[in-house]
Amino acid sequence: MGRRIHFVVDPQGWCCMGLIIFVWLYNTICIPKVILFPHYEEGHISLVAILCYYFCSLFCIVSLLRASVADPGKLPENPKIPITEREYWELCNKCNMMRPKRSHHCSRCGHCVRRMDHHCPWINNCVGEDNHWLFLQLCFYTQILSSYTLILDFCHYYYFLPLKKENWDTTSIEKMSNCCEDISRPRKPWQQTFSEVFGTHWKILWFIPFRQRQPLRLPCHIANHV
Repeated sequence: MGRRIHFVVDPQGWCCMGLIIFVWLYNTICIPKVILFPHYEEGHISLVAILCYYFCSLFCIVSLLRASVADPGKLPENPKIPITEREYWELCNKCNMMRPKRSHHCSRCGHCVRRMDHHCPWINNCVGEDNHWLFLQLCFYTQILSSYTLILDFCHYYYFLPLKKENWDTTSIEKMSNCCEDISRPRKPWQQTFSEVFGTHWKILWFIPFRQRQPLRLPCHIANHV
């Protein structure tokens, strides 16, 4: 039940943790830069939304790191068994050590863990008696951060007003050649722009790769500005 640092030498676990940290770092940098800060500058969201996102991100990474290095309940090599509790102990047939009942031997870590639930490669550690609460915190804050990110993505495309600094009607070549200032045309909704790109107004068909794109017929007053 102490606060010993538990480090598992497992390349597979390192790869899994590295992937998780990369995704967390990518979202922590890109979501505020692409969604939060631009919409805050234009008055679409408040500072509280930005702070809440950073707090969720902070709690998520802290719970991940703590769950990965916390001692899950590793049994010492020569445990002292009180006489009154010997009936609650048993011999492990893998490491030949005495352990409390409901303990389990982890083949990945190579030792017994009190009340072991499972070995999680995403935290590169066992989930046992002493770090189970940290693992639950990690699952909770991961769900909160993921849901918050999905809500922000949805609001960015469907709820928030279009950003004034972005021009969805320009092509990549026009942006690279700085022709945007020379193009005078009314700003179209993003739905109209994507409908023209995908060739249909049915948004569900935008995600279907097994179809043929047909040029979208536009009204004359819109086609003149394309």
